[in-house]
Amino acid sequence: MTMTIPDSEDARRRYESPVREARARRTRAHVVATAGKLFASRGYAGTSMRQIAAEAGVSLETVTQTGRKPQLLIAAFRAGFAGDPDAMNLDALAGPAGPADLPSVVSRVATGVRRSLPIWRAFTTAAAADPAVAAVRAEQAVARRTEITARLRAAGLAPEGAEAGRLADAIGLVMSHEAYDHLTEVCGWAHEDYVSWAAMAIQAQLTLDWQ
Repeated sequence: MTMTIPDSEDARRRYESPVREARARRTRAHVVATAGKLFASRGYAGTSMRQIAAEAGVSLETVTQTGRKPQLLIAAFRAGFAGDPDAMNLDALAGPAGPADLPSVVSRVATGVRRSLPIWRAFTTAAAADPAVAAVRAEQAVARRTEITARLRAAGLAPEGAEAGRLADAIGLVMSHEAYDHLTEVCGWAHEDYVSWAAMAIQAQLTLDWQ
């Protein structure tokens, strides 16, 4: 009978791999959070990759490995909005697609909008001057429309044909950063007032004849 003795070096590598991956995720999250803070306070144009590295206490190489400047901006926005720099949809914030309690979903999304409003302002300003950022913002708009349409269909609330996209556009406008910014910052609404209005406005859109 023979007994195989595990290779201690191989076992150590298998152990260290998850540790390294966890460390890399923490470093990335820290760089993205730092970039978001600087973008929000100094603006996109006023923030350099070197400044992000200095503020984060990491090397410039670490920052560039995390992503190019437009990528850091969208990652920072996703982290602020959904709590995850890699979030590609609303699931982490609003829950999975399907029938749901509308006021609860609106409240959760509105919280994400409020949390990410400063970085959204930087995003909007940057898009007006930087074609790369403008392209990312345009992709975001298309993805948002597509996702809202899909969530309406999953909940059995979507009208037939192209009208589903128009309904998604209306809901997207109600829940947009622009609407939130205008009503809370310009008009002085409380966050809770916005949430109540948005839930009623979306419910009203759902009762219209979009056929």
